[in-house]
Amino acid sequence: FADVVAANNGKEKGIDEIIKYFGFSLDETMSFGDGGNDMSMLRHAAIGVAMGNAGKRVKQAADYVTTSVDDNGIMNALKYFNII
Repeated sequence: FADVVAANNGKEKGIDEIIKYFGFSLDETMSFGDGGNDMSMLRHAAIGVAMGNAGKRVKQAADYVTTSVDDNGIMNALKYFNII
């Protein structure tokens, strides 16, 4: 398995394009990830959330570690941050 991404075009670039298009600011963003290819995105967003099933390095890159994908990790993080 391999991820191939063009130089300077990681997932954080996608966040920048979305906030530019919709007129949001970076401090209004939250990202979720569980793989090594998510680490730069987790660091870039205002709140980076690692899933409980993520590896150690991914968890270290995040602001918060939630439960695993199979244990409603996204919903639990959104509740933790009082979004839902």
